[in-house]
Amino acid sequence: MKKELVSARRVYVLVAVMGLWGTVIATRLYFLQVVRSEDYRKSANTQQQRTVPIIPPRGGIFDRNGNALAVSVPIKSIYADPAEVEDVSATAKALAPIIGMPTAQIASILAEPGRFVWIKRKASESETLAIRKANLRGIGISDEFQRSYPNKDLAAQVLGYVGTDQQGLSGLEAQYDDIVRGEKGKAVYLTDGIRRRYNESEEPAQPGANLITTIDKNIQYFVRQGIRDAVERTHATAIHVIVQDPRSGAILAMENYPSFDPNNFSAFDPEYRKNGSIDHTYEPGSTFKILTVGAALEEGLTNPGERIDCLQGAIVVSGRRIRDHKPFGVLSVSEILEKSSDVGVITLGLRLKEDRMAKYIKLYGFGKQTGIDLPGEERGLTKSTSKWTKSSIGYISMGQEIGVTPLQIVNLASMIANGGILFRPYVVQEVRDSHGGVVSRTEPDGRRVMSEKSARLMQDMLEKVVTEGTATAAKLDGYRAAGKTGTAQKSDGSGYSETKLIASFAGYAPASNPIISMVVVVDEPVGAYHGGEVAAPIFKYIADQILHNKGISPDIQDDAPPFKAPPAIRRNDPAPVARPSELEQLKIISANFATEAAKSRSAGDIPVPDLRGKSEREAYDESRRLGLKTKSEGLGRIVEQYPKPGEPVRSGTVVHIWLSTK
Repeated sequence: MKKELVSARRVYVLVAVMGLWGTVIATRLYFLQVVRSEDYRKSANTQQQRTVPIIPPRGGIFDRNGNALAVSVPIKSIYADPAEVEDVSATAKALAPIIGMPTAQIASILAEPGRFVWIKRKASESETLAIRKANLRGIGISDEFQRSYPNKDLAAQVLGYVGTDQQGLSGLEAQYDDIVRGEKGKAVYLTDGIRRRYNESEEPAQPGANLITTIDKNIQYFVRQGIRDAVERTHATAIHVIVQDPRSGAILAMENYPSFDPNNFSAFDPEYRKNGSIDHTYEPGSTFKILTVGAALEEGLTNPGERIDCLQGAIVVSGRRIRDHKPFGVLSVSEILEKSSDVGVITLGLRLKEDRMAKYIKLYGFGKQTGIDLPGEERGLTKSTSKWTKSSIGYISMGQEIGVTPLQIVNLASMIANGGILFRPYVVQEVRDSHGGVVSRTEPDGRRVMSEKSARLMQDMLEKVVTEGTATAAKLDGYRAAGKTGTAQKSDGSGYSETKLIASFAGYAPASNPIISMVVVVDEPVGAYHGGEVAAPIFKYIADQILHNKGISPDIQDDAPPFKAPPAIRRNDPAPVARPSELEQLKIISANFATEAAKSRSAGDIPVPDLRGKSEREAYDESRRLGLKTKSEGLGRIVEQYPKPGEPVRSGTVVHIWLSTK
């Protein structure tokens, strides 16, 4: 009985011990598998799993003709898995002479926690080859991409540049970074106890989208060359040039001096990386007279033929005497623009008064951003009329007391050139995915801000500025051009400097059918400083190169018979002859055209189109499509032409047209 009792006790103790042991084990398993499961899972992954990022190539940036402006090229980078580096000191000493980094710096990197750290980005081919030969434990080589700008400083501020991690830092690279940079991928694999790889998987990187810009590489090159020549000639501190398509607002070229090479941007002064074409604010001077005269025409306050007394070079506005650059007497409004009379333009500004002047400043896009797809655009400097002084209307009328950007001025010139439409400028015309599919396309976005009639009158007057006025240095070879010069003193804090000036020119060509508009801004030229002397020749060089390179047909017909007007009537004639009516003049001119043209013309197979009732520009376009040229006289709509409609002629024949407003 006693033995049985002892045996039972032993069983109970054994059961109790086993129960306690089971409880401990269950508790431990619960702790490991439930409470700490996530921690241990992460620890196991850290020890067994390695993840290497796969860097996607940034999308390319191309000009409108498919020429590469920015591309991504494959390159190797060196990384480390610190957990696999057995001897940090020895590994650092071995790496230092290979990659040219201090041993202490490498050791510091290798001591970082985690399973992946970069040792050197963008390593050379010789460095990666030496790393492979060294076969250092925990050190690897990864594929990356490096941004390359094959044209170096060409359009540098427009394109921008990228950082070490391929993030866009300025220009288009920054503006479209989310689209262009793509999406990273990753390679994941597991290792066993002796570091052998198994169970590898990969999430491929997604390449970035490509940008097709409105930039024309050839035009950009002509602009850069024109700027370089001008720097040697003028020793200016800065030059900004923009070429725009006035028919859409597309930017064909945008170049600045000083510039930089985005392949090595850190070697240049940060000021050189700024895009002065959109962030440089300056007083425009006389180029702003385009706005004042255009506004006066729109309001019906004047006309090109009106004669205004320019008061021999001085006018008093609210007690302040404003002097002209030279004394003028009575001038027509057209002559006021030709000769750039400050007094004449101020007279028109006084007619507009403050509220209407302010209205047109806003309407024509000043004091606000244009909306171009580039970062860093300034809005210029304007004030509400409540902050104008009593003399502000005079100064603003001639381009002082207001700040503009070169982009705003070229937009103004384009508006006149296209007949009164103010377009939003843009640089990217298409975004395409890595397979070439179109993701998005930019459509021209414009609004009418000036009537066709006023724009046409402005076009005629601005053309005379080039042929007879302050911008004769802008005359082109075989093409008609139009535009306005500007010369402005820079503010020195207490007033206007006598030695620091800005010379500028804004214009377009060919005047008969504009395909380019341009602004040239030369900051602080040395020696000659007037816009007509400094900026107009730059316009001429660039415009001549563009138009001839593009094969644009000349709109100056040197072989066309000159127009001979009827003799003028002198007041002292004892028996004045009645002035021929417009219809009679037309008959005389048509007869002269027919006689002269028939001498050099032979029959062909191109029927002459009926141009009667059309504008000069419509006639030019239609004739050009057929391979014909035009020679015009007068203003308004076409009322007569020679050869007659339907007559067969050869390619290159000059069609003479007479225009009239009646």
